[in-house]
Amino acid sequence: YDVYLDEEIGEPEHYRELVATLFNAGEGDSVALFINNPGGHLTTALSIIEGIKNTAATVRGVVVCECHSAASLITMYCHEIAVLDSANMMIHTANFGSVGSTGNVKAHTDFTVKQVETLLDDAYAGFLHKDELAKVKAGVELWFDSTQIRERIGTRVKHLEAQQAAKAAAEEKEAKPKRSRKTT
Repeated sequence: YDVYLDEEIGEPEHYRELVATLFNAGEGDSVALFINNPGGHLTTALSIIEGIKNTAATVRGVVVCECHSAASLITMYCHEIAVLDSANMMIHTANFGSVGSTGNVKAHTDFTVKQVETLLDDAYAGFLHKDELAKVKAGVELWFDSTQIRERIGTRVKHLEAQQAAKAAAEEKEAKPKRSRKTT
């Protein structure tokens, strides 16, 4: 399947077919996401990300040019990432608004900040340095060219492989039967 994310990411209902494809694709399938996108709706990006995380298919992100905001989040979850020479990426925290009573606005803001910071930590682990991630959370935009993206994707892959190896080792250790001590 070839899917073009080449316009601002809109409301979730415009991406039903993509999300359904991701959830229904099988092991032998592959989905190529051609990304040239200024970003957009976080809830839509989260739907696509959940599809990527739960698909049996291989999802390949092809960063053609712009890969900003929500589009960069989606890219980070692709199983494979190709970065073309014209690619550039912008990473920032979410923009949102809230209306209502003071208590409701505060509750919504606190919830959203926590949700977005958790997403940023997961999506950009191994791609951004800790100080860069702190800057993003504080409202700074970070910009990367194709060479920088490629280097950082390589670092992220190594980070994720190390994470998986540690998880597998922990699961293996947990699965071994525990010896009981004999007392006499």
